[in-house]
Amino acid sequence: MTFTAPQYKVEYQVEQLLEMLNNDWKVNSLENNRSVYTQLEYEVGRKYIKVWSYLKDGNFGDARMNGRSCFMFVDKKTGEVYKPASYKAPAKGVRYLITQLVNNPGACDAYGSFLYL
Repeated sequence: MTFTAPQYKVEYQVEQLLEMLNNDWKVNSLENNRSVYTQLEYEVGRKYIKVWSYLKDGNFGDARMNGRSCFMFVDKKTGEVYKPASYKAPAKGVRYLITQLVNNPGACDAYGSFLYL
């Protein structure tokens, strides 16, 4: 078991979730003979961890395609997950806890529809 300082626990869980989702979505696209697939990355802000989604094209050596969109926000202190209202701020109302998504990554899809309850 890896020791993680309490202030970095949520960031570690976000990183863990993104790694699982990125691997699953890439394998799924390759198995279904699709060259374009969704990938996620995150940025740590003052209050929230902002998760971005973007497309990659496997035909060009996993080259990143133009553009990215805000996928979700995660509160750094509590681990609460919010859907984005814009790329700058989350919408009101908690959708999930990050621990719920880490324990059940199958609930997440590449389109963010799991955040619309």
